Amino acid sequence: MTATLIPSVPIVSIECKEPEGTVIRHVYPMLLSMDNLRTFWEKASQFRTLFTDDINGDFNKFCELFISADAAGVRAHGLFWVVDDFVGVFYVNFIRETEALCHYTFFDRRHFGREELTKAMLRYVFTRYGFQRLNVEVAAYASKHTFGFTHALGFVKEGRKRKCLLYKGDWFDVHQYGLLREEALKDAPEN
Repeated sequence: MTATLIPSVPIVSIECKEPEGTVIRHVYPMLLSMDNLRTFWEKASQFRTLFTDDINGDFNKFCELFISADAAGVRAHGLFWVVDDFVGVFYVNFIRETEALCHYTFFDRRHFGREELTKAMLRYVFTRYGFQRLNVEVAAYASKHTFGFTHALGFVKEGRKRKCLLYKGDWFDVHQYGLLREEALKDAPEN
């Protein structure tokens, strides 16, 4: 772990039963330094499906998703966390008083064994920030594993936006999911 890029104290630590065995995974706040954004970009660039066609291949547009600068200074467009040394990331954006849009990516393309890690992170976000609900949007072209993982986390399908996302020159639907605070916290383990 690079001490200058990632804080040393995790906010979540969970035992993950992954295919090769049990691994302790840690989630840290992600500082939006240029080094971290560059690492995030390099990892995310391997996944053409993560961002729309206009973002793929353009580091500046990628950065504009997460930060902006004006006369008042630099401002983040959400809350960001990193799993271990960039095994994955979690972030929320489009934050309103009672809800936010959630995102996750595991750069090693693995979901299996990480459900409890992600549920713990969702509980942390609900508890720390007081949201009533969290939302997820899944593009129709996403893998069946992504849809299955979303359901395993407890998200409920609430709708579909038709042909709203351009990917590889075609328009795709986006499925909308929601998770309520009480749903996420009902089976929380005792501390």
